[in-house]
Amino acid sequence: MSLALAAAGRVRGTAILIIALAAASSCGTSAPAGKPAPAGSSAAPTPSAPGAAASCDTGTWRSAPVSATHPVAAPTVPVVTAVRTAAHPECGYDRLVLDVAGPVPGYDMRYVTQVSADPSGEPIALPGHSFLLVTLRPAQAHGEAGAPTIVRSMRVLGYPVLKSYAVAGDFEGVVTVALGLARTTSIRVGELPGHLYIDVRA
Repeated sequence: MSLALAAAGRVRGTAILIIALAAASSCGTSAPAGKPAPAGSSAAPTPSAPGAAASCDTGTWRSAPVSATHPVAAPTVPVVTAVRTAAHPECGYDRLVLDVAGPVPGYDMRYVTQVSADPSGEPIALPGHSFLLVTLRPAQAHGEAGAPTIVRSMRVLGYPVLKSYAVAGDFEGVVTVALGLARTTSIRVGELPGHLYIDVRA
């Protein structure tokens, strides 16, 4: 009987030792939790969230002005349905994405010294030291009944380069969006079905 008890004790001791070693090994090799993506971020290169460094966009940086013409057959008018932003310090850029229902419209992007509302001409006090004006045509930021499809108020951001943005105009088939930047920098523009994105270099 004592031999049986001794054998059982040895088995229990061995089992406890194996469990303890397994637990220690698991703790030592577990990967740290990933850093959460910033609010409003989208996974790159798609505009729904350019996040991890492994998927950073590697397109060519350019100096503004940048423009492209895209013929849009009447009566279709592309509608801007959302504006989204993300900071990607691991990739060296901040990104603004315009979601578009319909074909991607033509665009013009250039630096301006003052941002004004279209069509009133009233100045917009946009936070930042440099201002990139994005003009889309033909495009609109409202539905058939005239209700806005995107928020018109100014948004202040805490990103390294992209400090703010505002929808500056939606008038007669032209939509303008102004970006307030920390400084004048190179930009990168990308088109995907239903999306136009603008990267500003950190």
